[in-house]
Amino acid sequence: MTRRVLITGGGGFVGSHLAQGFKALGDAVFAADRLFDTATRQRLAGVDLIEGELLSGEIALPHADIVIHGAAITTPAEGNAASEDLLLSANIALTNRVFRHAIDSGAKDFVFISSSGVFSATDGDGVHLESTAPTADLPYAKAKRAGEDAATAATELRAISIRLGPIYGPDERPRDTRTIVSPIRRWLNMALSGEPIIVDMPAERRDWTFAPDLALALDALLHKQQPLRGVFHLTSSQSIANIDLARMIADLVPGARIVIGDTMRIERLPMASDRLDLSALYEWTTLPTGLARILSAEARA
Repeated sequence: MTRRVLITGGGGFVGSHLAQGFKALGDAVFAADRLFDTATRQRLAGVDLIEGELLSGEIALPHADIVIHGAAITTPAEGNAASEDLLLSANIALTNRVFRHAIDSGAKDFVFISSSGVFSATDGDGVHLESTAPTADLPYAKAKRAGEDAATAATELRAISIRLGPIYGPDERPRDTRTIVSPIRRWLNMALSGEPIIVDMPAERRDWTFAPDLALALDALLHKQQPLRGVFHLTSSQSIANIDLARMIADLVPGARIVIGDTMRIERLPMASDRLDLSALYEWTTLPTGLARILSAEARA
């Protein structure tokens, strides 16, 4: 039976890969976002695109069996407390609107996309688990925790939160609403342009997940038999030091060289799971394979 899947934030890097993935599974996919650039529109051929401001009421969301909420404002317009408060309240209002739509339209599943950004660098003992208490106090982190709490408290439908760590993959590029790209994309750009790969915090270890894996891994999570409730870390848990990852990239690009940058900031920690056997959930793409696929796709473009 074909499912109807609504993805908010579908124009972004993660959201567009989720849309592609669920479309490949045979679902009818609806992607909503403030705007879709030309390249993303081309990639999402066959996906129903809904463009407009979610909070303004200018767009109508379709009913769906699965609602995946990934739309979020990531940075305040101004660097002051008032704008940070507005960011927090806007993100909470956005989540509430999409969550209420999921309930009112009869959705069976609601998935809130959260982030490892809920954690501060001092949380946990060398790794962030679902049982690790998150304490990051930036507005983005507070909004993500508020969304997690709403999903956990839901009784009207099955609702879960998935925390994502660092994501990499094809078609990652800056966009107006998120100008930052992953270190993998940044290092690839440096290597391919002949610039040195500048590696900050070389000993820092992060977990990396290949973006095309996300939809299939989430689908596997939703198909698990036990009742789902609360927060799950959806990550390949392939943890690697920054310097080793940079060397892996340098080995793939002839002539690439590495320079050590900042070594003074606090190291961030990788995510793993104490609620899921992640290796049994899905056959995650390995880092060497994922990097090779990115370079192969770009060579063909």
